[in-house]
Amino acid sequence: MLAASAVIATLGLLANSAAVIIGAMIIAPLMHPVISMSYGLVAGRGQLVGRSLLTVVTGTILTIVVALVIAEAIGWRVAGSESLSRTKPMLLDLGVAMAAGAAAAFAYTRPGISSALAGIAIAVALVPPLCTVGIALALGQDVSAEAGLALDGFGARGPFLLYLANIIGIIFAASLVFFWRYFRRRVLAALALALTLASLVIVVPPLGIAMDNVLIRNQVRRSLTVISLPLIPADQDVRLTNLSVRIEENAVFVRVDVVAPPGLISQESVEAVRDQLSELVGKPVVFEVGVVPETVLRATE
Repeated sequence: MLAASAVIATLGLLANSAAVIIGAMIIAPLMHPVISMSYGLVAGRGQLVGRSLLTVVTGTILTIVVALVIAEAIGWRVAGSESLSRTKPMLLDLGVAMAAGAAAAFAYTRPGISSALAGIAIAVALVPPLCTVGIALALGQDVSAEAGLALDGFGARGPFLLYLANIIGIIFAASLVFFWRYFRRRVLAALALALTLASLVIVVPPLGIAMDNVLIRNQVRRSLTVISLPLIPADQDVRLTNLSVRIEENAVFVRVDVVAPPGLISQESVEAVRDQLSELVGKPVVFEVGVVPETVLRATE
């Protein structure tokens, strides 16, 4: 079932089809051993934890290998939005995983609502990030993005971090539910819960950095129009065609492409916008404006 899910998810990612990827999420059986591991931790059942861990590790390797082989065989060299969206995880993804883990654990304790497990599997999505890892390993740096998408980098680190955050978030939240319902009077169960909480330290710092970067991008995109408006004459038609924001360790690189009459945007206005953006984000900003000249031919009756 996991191999079939990996095939479907990989083909869906390569075809950039959200519907196909959702189908792969539904049939993927990885959620069950993760929940079993959570229960085994707080219940003190080492054999269950070991068996679940072996299942998860084996399934992880299998999924990555299947995705890698399929991507190599097809030779696809274009990354779509579905693949790129899984390369930049952030704290919001950890929140989704924790909520899904708590819901899944509660569904296991209440057989009457077990029908919700399919929706939970769709929400947390364990297999697509692993398939993205395999695709990234197959494509390496020889990849381009679909038209209209910015490609800052397409590597295996981001999707694997997303997968790891999902696993750890599910284990912590599910362990918390099992602890509260069955084992809250056991000291060893409390220690196991503390161990799962400590494991969040592995993923929270890099997810927090990614979250900060997203906030900076949104701040730049939201503020750029407001900053630029006073520098453009009101009677001139200027249209924004592309905006990309790349965040490095020491600077923020902003590139804007606009359609405008030649000579309308001056070097002084570009520097003024750069200074305001730099003050806004609290980092040095490298600001580029590409001006595309436009010729308008209009025919009227």
